[in-house]
Amino acid sequence: MYEEAFDSVSQEEMRDYFCGWLACQGIERSYEKNQFITIDGQSFGIVTKGCVAKSIVSAQGKEKLLYLLRPGEIFGEMNLVGGGALNYMVKAKEASAISFVSQKILKQEIIKNPEAYLYIIHSITRKFRIVLLQSTNSLFNDSRGKIAEALLRLAACSEPQGGAASIITAHLTQNELAQNIGCSRITVTRVLNEFKKEHLIRLHDKKIVILDIEALVAFTDRIQ
Repeated sequence: MYEEAFDSVSQEEMRDYFCGWLACQGIERSYEKNQFITIDGQSFGIVTKGCVAKSIVSAQGKEKLLYLLRPGEIFGEMNLVGGGALNYMVKAKEASAISFVSQKILKQEIIKNPEAYLYIIHSITRKFRIVLLQSTNSLFNDSRGKIAEALLRLAACSEPQGGAASIITAHLTQNELAQNIGCSRITVTRVLNEFKKEHLIRLHDKKIVILDIEALVAFTDRIQ
């Protein structure tokens, strides 16, 4: 459904470049599970191990999960390239390692290898599309539609696993899924159980497996 919006080939090329090449030019730091990650305005972070959650938090403490970042994916590049700043909360979802690459090194790399700039733009564009789809989902859909759309989007962003079923490789808790789509955790639990009873999804090794994509699509009102 959303595969055309998330080019998996370009994503893997970007991840290989950042994790396999540029990360070694930065300063790597390790983080324990649930440890917060801070970054200055003169560098950006490359996830080299584990999984990192990036959220935005309101003045009243309400949290909105934006996306999860895997090895080879980056954060802090928007402030570095676009100027200005927004305050985000970045936290290690599991034991993780981050390589912090300075703006100076990035500029030098772009001069030597202009494709580095294209990878930065790819990262920003992908994140924009994720947040755009989250926003339209909250406007267009009821609770079942919101959860169905989120599952389809997460599957499209997941690493290909092979086979007929779509597997969501991101380890999202029900509370994190609720934060992502703006529903209560109780609602998420109820709807996921309904989807399981209707044989639209199943759980395998703590991952959600989508068994009937078209049935989930039928619950959604989405961007054409």
